[in-house]
Amino acid sequence: MDDWPDPLPDDWCWSHGRVEHDDENTYRACMECSHVFQTEADLIRDHNAQLADMRTRHSEEASAEMHDATSAAEIWTCPHCIHDF
Repeated sequence: MDDWPDPLPDDWCWSHGRVEHDDENTYRACMECSHVFQTEADLIRDHNAQLADMRTRHSEEASAEMHDATSAAEIWTCPHCIHDF
């Protein structure tokens, strides 16, 4: 964290350690870590990537219960910090 600016900018993403701009065209931003999803597809991609990673760590039975999202309406938490939207 030594290379983080001091003070941190308002649009600082805590999950990625960088500035991520949020404006009127942004699809969604996490209120906890400030990660910005510019599009619904970005949110779905990041969510499904986290599920894919979890599937590699769990049993086949548990993995069968983890279904990829096809819509942001199926995603309730930030895939980077797990905070509720």
